[in-house]
Amino acid sequence: MADNPNDRSVPKVNDPVTAYFEKLSQVHKRQFGENESGASFYFRTRLRLTCELASGSAGRLLDCAAGTGEITCALLKPGRFNHATVVDISPAMLQSAKALLASQIKNAELEFVQSDVFAFKPSDSRFDLILCLGLIAHTGRLDILLPHLKSMLMPDGRIILQATLTDHLGTRIVRALTSRSEVARRGYRISWFSQRNISAACDRAGLRILETRRHSLAVPFGDRLWR
Repeated sequence: MADNPNDRSVPKVNDPVTAYFEKLSQVHKRQFGENESGASFYFRTRLRLTCELASGSAGRLLDCAAGTGEITCALLKPGRFNHATVVDISPAMLQSAKALLASQIKNAELEFVQSDVFAFKPSDSRFDLILCLGLIAHTGRLDILLPHLKSMLMPDGRIILQATLTDHLGTRIVRALTSRSEVARRGYRISWFSQRNISAACDRAGLRILETRRHSLAVPFGDRLWR
């Protein structure tokens, strides 16, 4: 297990993102627990679907927005991956992920890097699987991100990309009702994408979509909508 000695500095443009997630590390852990909130159901579903989609991958894993590490940990436990690079922009999130993985994972080499994903570049090998979960809403710039991720991918490697799509009526309702309050609460504007946006960005990056899963047919986080 290693901390990267050359942690990348976080560009000023992303400071609000870092500040927002610094406040969320303890809350983020609890979202994977068994409770009745819409957010908790969403996070547990994200974990389950990621494990299913990753079941055919092995070797080297990159999680480029690992949060507190629960999904990374679930993928590493079966022993298919011998290396994991764990990246997050938030020092608090990364520290939580490090504590979890160091205690649970003994069969893989672990590297932890505090970095903006756009600034991150591995020093040597590429990756067999790259996780990009819950990230693009906070970063936007999909036409820059996807080629960057592809540059770190093995020839037969895969990227698992998760997004809340504007094709979903519930998402459009949430966007309309919360866009102003979200800017005030987070300090930055959330980016929204349709399936067509993502498909077009993949085509431009030279990536092929192999499989998609849709897992929400209700208003996302409806229990928090009016708070």
